Amino acid sequence: MTTDDSPLIRVIWFVLAMFLIVELPHACALPFLGTPFYDLIGGVLSILSLPLMYLAVVLSLRAEGGGSVADVGLDLADRHLMSSLGIGLLSGALASGLVAVVALLFGGQLRDPATINVDLVISVALIAFIVAILEELCYRGYLLTRMEMVWNRRTAILLGSLVFALVHFNWYTPLGTVPPLQILLFSANMFVGGVVLALSFYWFKKSLWVPIGFHFSWNVLAYSLFPIYPDVNVYLPEIFQIEWGVVSIVGFLFGLSIVWLLYSLIKENK
Repeated sequence: MTTDDSPLIRVIWFVLAMFLIVELPHACALPFLGTPFYDLIGGVLSILSLPLMYLAVVLSLRAEGGGSVADVGLDLADRHLMSSLGIGLLSGALASGLVAVVALLFGGQLRDPATINVDLVISVALIAFIVAILEELCYRGYLLTRMEMVWNRRTAILLGSLVFALVHFNWYTPLGTVPPLQILLFSANMFVGGVVLALSFYWFKKSLWVPIGFHFSWNVLAYSLFPIYPDVNVYLPEIFQIEWGVVSIVGFLFGLSIVWLLYSLIKENK
């Protein structure tokens, strides 16, 4: 790829790279399907593949002429970094917290409180921290802005969110792991989540800190408070299970309303 490549070619190349990176752990673990090593190998390789996401962005920027990750929103010198991160953290926590409250009140399945300890929360937070930064850098910072070069902003948000939903296919593979309805609901959740994160990115002047904060706190509460479906069978996942049920869509939209409220307050005070 050279600097003469069109934005569309760069978008296609990057989307393919993301799918290959996501598929790599599954493909390598596939020979061990049906054995105790399948989940172990897949899990380890999923973590090891994360640096490849960062490398894909860096190489793409270099091919365009040598930009840095700060140019696509990951700016450590941003004077609004802490306030933006705080807005995202609060909004994401309230959003996923709403899903947990609904599950608690109406018969959804949460983790056994005895299993929620410091070690669990720390391990979840470490993974969520890395995933939030890298996924936002890839899907909002780079891919979304390059899609905007090809199409208009609205189309970029919709297509970028669709890609974001589809690249999470590893949650329901091998096919047959979960029913088709669950795959559809999960994809709808990821799509809505992608839209929420994209709008947060644009409202705050293409800074990644609000979506990173939202993504991080959502994931920490989601994976600390809920069982990991489909590894664990849960009651009515199509309704209550976070990221798999319809209540999560409500949660995402509630989080978006919090982001919008805080954004509006900041605009009024300027």
